Amino acid sequence: MVKETAYIITEDKDFAAKARGIIESDYIVTVFESPEETIGEILKKKPDVVISDMAFPSTDGINFAATLKEKCLESPFVILTKLHPTPKVAELLEIAGCFNRDLSDEDMLDKIKSLSGWKKRKVSPPQLPIITEGSIGEAVKQLLDDVYDEKKNECLARIGKKDFSRALEIAAFLRRIFPTDLRTQGLIREIVHSKEAESPKTEQTSFAASRDEINKMSRAARAASDAGNLAGMLDAAKQILLMEDVKNGIRLLRESVVFSEENPYLAERIVVQKESSPASIPDILCAGSVFLSFFIYPYTFAVAGICFGAAAWVMKKERKAAAIAVPMAFIVIALNFFNFPLFSDMIAQWQEKAAAQRMFSVSHKIFKPGEDTLIIKYRVKEVSPVVITATTARQSAEILNNKEHGAGVFEIPWNGKTDDGTLIKNNFRVNIKIGDKSLTEKIYTGR
Repeated sequence: MVKETAYIITEDKDFAAKARGIIESDYIVTVFESPEETIGEILKKKPDVVISDMAFPSTDGINFAATLKEKCLESPFVILTKLHPTPKVAELLEIAGCFNRDLSDEDMLDKIKSLSGWKKRKVSPPQLPIITEGSIGEAVKQLLDDVYDEKKNECLARIGKKDFSRALEIAAFLRRIFPTDLRTQGLIREIVHSKEAESPKTEQTSFAASRDEINKMSRAARAASDAGNLAGMLDAAKQILLMEDVKNGIRLLRESVVFSEENPYLAERIVVQKESSPASIPDILCAGSVFLSFFIYPYTFAVAGICFGAAAWVMKKERKAAAIAVPMAFIVIALNFFNFPLFSDMIAQWQEKAAAQRMFSVSHKIFKPGEDTLIIKYRVKEVSPVVITATTARQSAEILNNKEHGAGVFEIPWNGKTDDGTLIKNNFRVNIKIGDKSLTEKIYTGR
């Protein structure tokens, strides 16, 4: 009986010796150290089974397997690793298996023998989403970016919780959908080369979307297609991808692209609708707060704007305005810190002047001494000394001097006579001092 062939790819000599010892009675075994140098040999010779380690200095088992699948690998591919992968990892990568390598010798041999001997057949590379040009292309790119951001954040959260099995599932999903994204490869390496992932001390989880939920979204996609609702088709594809159902998600995306090519006006509509989508409440509050900081209470409203911008980011809401407003808020704070004059200072001065006018006013602004009576109005908030005078360069008049003036609103008439009994001749100033606050009004004499 002719033995089948098996390739073992690992740099761990102890593991290579162990694996060879387990299977060499049933296979002709060849051991390789470098995944990159083995790809051409595997695709050419088509061994009956390929057994790969997970961790390598230059790559990892996930990327190695995915690369071979993209090059139409026909041999069954198995990853044996110190990690604790779930069956879902192999399902996502469309490989024969991915197991923890601390199996007993008998179990490992049984698993490998059950996977080898597949009938070799021509295979196609795994399908990827279609990215086209134009409006529908932009919509699909945005959809995939949203999926990537959400899943990447979930993966990082799982790594933070030391849930490496679930994190590896998400990383494999991202590698499947985004094969050329170096950020995804960085996530995989962070998991694969973590010593804590080999012996996790926390509970490890897995995720499998409900078949009912997937069927529900598939029905929603069909209904959207029948109704000519391209946005509904894309949204259903996005939801299915977020459930990590790769095949159905990609299928729906491809159907959406074909549908848009047959109905190009719908592709234009979906992009216009997306561009005109309403801003989120945190985004509006952020922009509004920063706008107000230019005019009143700069520190208070600038800090509020930064907080609303952060809330929009954390809540993953629309934040186009926040992206501009938050940097402006920091600029407002910096300018105020260095006492740079802003609109808020001008408005504060105007408010102060307006308040002063409410506290003290004089009419008429053009005064004819001896003919007119000048009416001086003022308001005292609490018992205070009040002194009112009229002065020019050569003349002066004390109109009021009350050291314990009562609170209230008052009017004093003045006929224009100075302290020496003569009429004031030139333009003059009426000065009032209420407590420690001094105010002045300039009056012009008429002829």
